[in-house]
Amino acid sequence: MNTPSYSALLKAAGLTAPKRRELVVTPRILDEAKGIVRYTASDETLDCYNEIVRAAGWQFTFFSKNAPFVDSHDYSTIKNLLGQVVDFRVNGNALEEDVAYSREPGTLAEWAFKMVRDGFLRAVSVGFIPLSTASRYDRDRTSFQEQIDELGLDAQSAAKLSCVYLRQEQLELSQCVLGANPNALAKAYKGGTLSEEDIDKLSVLIANTKNAAPAAVSADAGAASPRTKLAILAAIQTQL
Repeated sequence: MNTPSYSALLKAAGLTAPKRRELVVTPRILDEAKGIVRYTASDETLDCYNEIVRAAGWQFTFFSKNAPFVDSHDYSTIKNLLGQVVDFRVNGNALEEDVAYSREPGTLAEWAFKMVRDGFLRAVSVGFIPLSTASRYDRDRTSFQEQIDELGLDAQSAAKLSCVYLRQEQLELSQCVLGANPNALAKAYKGGTLSEEDIDKLSVLIANTKNAAPAAVSADAGAASPRTKLAILAAIQTQL
């Protein structure tokens, strides 16, 4: 018997497929020893999909029971669980969330925290289910125009806007590389955030997590030359 997909179950329940809201912010380290970081997880700016998520519409019915913080919206393995959202609130027109990273040495979570701490990784993304929207494609665009007026959008932004999410249920928060410096890993390595031992371990960890063979990683990679190390970094980047 075939097991229905997650999207099929949502459709059967009258819900749409999960959406993602990516945002590149400046994280605030609240407690380095405990790995607690504060993020602005979402705000009411026009995003790259020409959509806006209203802050007052955030709901946490399911999220509050577990509040997972994961890697890149990938729920296929518990290895991708980076930590937990320990506090969340709507503050003005923004959704703020405090994340506690796992500080277990040699894990993807520890690597992610170090990258965030030293400024090489700044993007987070909210996974959510839309509950109510106003769209320029609605038959009656009264609500859509009201949102444009409430948000005070200029003519250019209003012309781009396609949809406003009025109510949405958060599912999870993800760390993601979207919007991060594409050379972040190499810069972090050169800057000392990631050691050679980190690169050795993480290249294998990421490859195994993605169910792929570790690329360009040898048994004695710890003794490899800087040029070989950069080749390993390039291999890691292609698997993220």
